[in-house]
Amino acid sequence: MSPKNLVLIAAAVAVFGMGVYLFIQVKSTPAQAQVQAPTPAPTQTHAPSVAEHSVPPVATKTPTPPTMPRAEARPITVGNTTAEPQAMAAPSEDQRANPKLDAMMELANKAYDVQDFDQAIAIAGKVLSKDPSNVRMLRVMVSANCIGGDAAVAQQYFEKLPKGVDREQMKTRCDRYQVTLKDQ
Repeated sequence: MSPKNLVLIAAAVAVFGMGVYLFIQVKSTPAQAQVQAPTPAPTQTHAPSVAEHSVPPVATKTPTPPTMPRAEARPITVGNTTAEPQAMAAPSEDQRANPKLDAMMELANKAYDVQDFDQAIAIAGKVLSKDPSNVRMLRVMVSANCIGGDAAVAQQYFEKLPKGVDREQMKTRCDRYQVTLKDQ
């Protein structure tokens, strides 16, 4: 037998021996599962929302961060307006979800997305007749009228938008269509 064959046989025996050794070690000391118990949910003192009625998440290897209870919620700032947690805990009649209004807004957005601007304007106008300060529909009206080239109507709805990010975004968008919106 050649020395090369002897070395290969010795290496094969060593590899086989290590495999047997590892197999025995794994069998004798089983791995411990590292599963974290889910964090108990905070006590509900408010009416459950739709999201709280959903199926609980399946445990994964990566734990999800705990959610903050409503009692510890921080104020939310949008533009120059700050909503305190107390105001958010019990929504007024006007703040509750209106599925019909939401469906109409969705239709207006879909019409806008498929570039049916006349339809988007008509639907947004209906929503604004019921909710004149609806920022989402005011944005549709401004943008669709800028695209259609009706600067006067776009300016009219632009002035109803709250000052801040929405106005700046609409100015930028309308500039693309050679419509210049001005703050009054």
